[in-house]
Amino acid sequence: MNLFDDFNLKEHKLETELLENLYSVDLYREIIENSLFIRLKDIHFLGAIDYLYTNKKKHTRYEHTLSVATLALQYAKIKNLSFKDEKYLVCSALLHDIGHAPLSHSMEPAFKKLFNITHHKAGMKIINGTSPLGKNLYNILLKHQINIDEIIDLLDGNSKKEYAFALDNPINIDTIDGIMRTYTYSSNARNKNQKLALLPNIYEILEATTNLKQLHILDEFWKLKDFVYSNIINNEIHMYADNFSQSYVLSETKIKENDFYLTEGQFKELHNNLFEKLKLLKNQNNHSSMKLNYIKRSYKINQNVTITNSSEYAKKYIHTKIADVFNISYSRNYTYQTLNLGY
Repeated sequence: MNLFDDFNLKEHKLETELLENLYSVDLYREIIENSLFIRLKDIHFLGAIDYLYTNKKKHTRYEHTLSVATLALQYAKIKNLSFKDEKYLVCSALLHDIGHAPLSHSMEPAFKKLFNITHHKAGMKIINGTSPLGKNLYNILLKHQINIDEIIDLLDGNSKKEYAFALDNPINIDTIDGIMRTYTYSSNARNKNQKLALLPNIYEILEATTNLKQLHILDEFWKLKDFVYSNIINNEIHMYADNFSQSYVLSETKIKENDFYLTEGQFKELHNNLFEKLKLLKNQNNHSSMKLNYIKRSYKINQNVTITNSSEYAKKYIHTKIADVFNISYSRNYTYQTLNLGY
């Protein structure tokens, strides 16, 4: 199994070893083989964006989550964690996206507005056994004597455990895989390996979070994160697709709260019209101009800060969110191939 499809041989060997280690532990294997985890195979990683293009490698929340779990396992190895601490870190990694809805983040703001539900809240219900999807994962955690509250604290960012750093520092195991995976959407089959070869790999970035002598690698990653948000996530056709998906949910009277827990395939059976229109978006002529309110995110490096401890990363790697207005106006054949993504 290749989770990233862009690794070089050295990376692939380490990934394979870490995956084998995951499956060798009953607790991890039972979570991975559970139907609620397998459900993530039918949730696209970038949601509505994935339906705009037929010539791109599509990623899923399943692939992303397994990759984050391998990073957690590698972090446990680097930090020489006890097996107990490793279990809580890896379980949290495996469960961090368990509550994602169809189309990932694309429709989520609309479900939040209608039903006050998010992937995080849905995930917490799955973990504590109160989800409409049942108690399967909850029972696995109890069977292996995992403290549910401790998992929830780790995922909420409230844990006082030292190893919680892997999950809640500015360059954490979730965002490392997420940004690198999203960046692959900016390349095509012919140049993706060449472009990725210019960047540190996910395990090098992870190791750099534990070594102050490798801050230059974290600097590279933070610049890449800013690029990914500016040029891919906030690309105008992508924002239009997300907004279109949210408008559909808000206007469709048949939408129910439990639709949030469906797989993408199940949701598509009920609302195929949405998916057909997403495919057509890129080919429609003369979209009228529109203004879209959104949160503009930027990721800058404070060069005036000298880091002496990893707990100070938030002082150096600055994340700002500002309410902004995006003017959208695009024409036919606005595809990845026409984007100038020359990071």
